[in-house]
Amino acid sequence: MIRALVCLSASIVASFQQASPDSARAIVTRAIDALGGESALQAIAALQIEAIGHEYFIDQSDRPEGPFIVRYQQTSETRDVAGGRSRLESQQRFFQVPEWTPPGTATIVDADAAAIVRGERAAPAGRQAFEDGRERIELAPERLLFVALHAADLSRAPDATLHGVTQQVVTFGWRGRRARLLIDGGDHVPTALEVTAQDPFGIWGLVKQTTHYSLWALVAGGVRYPMQVDRDWNGTGRSSTTITKLAVNPSVAADAFTIPAEAKKAFVSLPAVSGIPSLNLDAQKRVDVAAGVEQYSGSWNVGVVRQPDGLVILEAPIGSHYSAQVLDDVAAPYPGVKVKAVVTTSDAWPHLGGVREYVARGIPVYGLDLNRPILERLLKADYSAHPDRLSTAPRAAAFKWVAGKTAIGAGDTRIELYPVHGENGERMMVAYLPALKLLYTSDEIQPQRGGGFFMPAYLVEVRDVVRREHLDVERIFGFHVGPTPWSDIEKALAK
Repeated sequence: MIRALVCLSASIVASFQQASPDSARAIVTRAIDALGGESALQAIAALQIEAIGHEYFIDQSDRPEGPFIVRYQQTSETRDVAGGRSRLESQQRFFQVPEWTPPGTATIVDADAAAIVRGERAAPAGRQAFEDGRERIELAPERLLFVALHAADLSRAPDATLHGVTQQVVTFGWRGRRARLLIDGGDHVPTALEVTAQDPFGIWGLVKQTTHYSLWALVAGGVRYPMQVDRDWNGTGRSSTTITKLAVNPSVAADAFTIPAEAKKAFVSLPAVSGIPSLNLDAQKRVDVAAGVEQYSGSWNVGVVRQPDGLVILEAPIGSHYSAQVLDDVAAPYPGVKVKAVVTTSDAWPHLGGVREYVARGIPVYGLDLNRPILERLLKADYSAHPDRLSTAPRAAAFKWVAGKTAIGAGDTRIELYPVHGENGERMMVAYLPALKLLYTSDEIQPQRGGGFFMPAYLVEVRDVVRREHLDVERIFGFHVGPTPWSDIEKALAK
């Protein structure tokens, strides 16, 4: 398939040669020559690539601007360039996974499906794994320029400056996305590729992901290849990868890219959307926390507090579609009762992803003052490709910024908001219901499956808030924890 895509007839090549020196096709053709020429690049039928690198948790670190929590990776990829297939084996380690994950698990991507294979066992990989694989194959340095050259909508764009160097710019469509390729105006080697597409998190609308190429080396056949690739997400550095070994046209086992029929069939049956954007509210997981307080359990919990003059929702996670489900469901048991406020207690992307729906319905939003920049940025996100309620009917947000103790409502379900002011929970706040001696702990308390709690330092920060604000707490609940006696937290801290 890929070979057919890039094999150009002599007449087409001739038309490229006759094109204006400043045309998009002429610019791309010069870049092909700069990388070794069409024949040398077309001669690459397979690659074996070993690499090391790191990836940042830009979505869930201490603060949106960084420094970010780091995940280290080492990968071995066998790429069938001619056939458009990839077999990727990877290992990783980071704070929560101190040892390298075991080898032997591969992600295989072909033209139709993606699967995770370990030994004789195979299972369908998610839709995002497939999309990532297609990008890794089709927009790889050895094929990128041919994809651009073959695009019917290849166009010239105004020159740009990157790294202080003038770049010639071309744009083209790829798999429903828009790509912008920057080519060094001096040596005609690609500098960066920008691809604008829907946010895989389902939170930020259309986002621009940029791949930067550097450390160009001369490899077999006289081809130039970038040995370092850095990626940005909407201008924020996300990952860096360095190739340590690169073999051109190695011998490859005949079955290296085989996806078992059952796994392929299961992949085809997967929903069109996967990951966070696919999550739906399960109303059956509603839990009574206390009189007037309920919790919807899920990947990220949502609390509902009934006050004399309306409902207060604790958290707006995942995305606009999820918040719409929450609001529709709470309307059933509380007919005619308005939602008077929503409280968002953290800056982590999945935790605040649904705020836009509340703003669209005119519901006041309580947020930590330190989270003002990221929340305002969320409201400006480009949802033109997949409109939500706020994008179709824009309205101003009614934010209530919390810098210190802030009360919501009255009576037995009165809420008091307190910033955590901890090093880990710098962008978090807790919600306290004095009459119920109940504390909502945001993301600071997370039970682990094997027992105990994630990051005991987080528990210390909650204890510090309790002591600093003189709170009388009997039970807690939070983002990732159901109703739990406070004594359990004290016992964990005592250990």
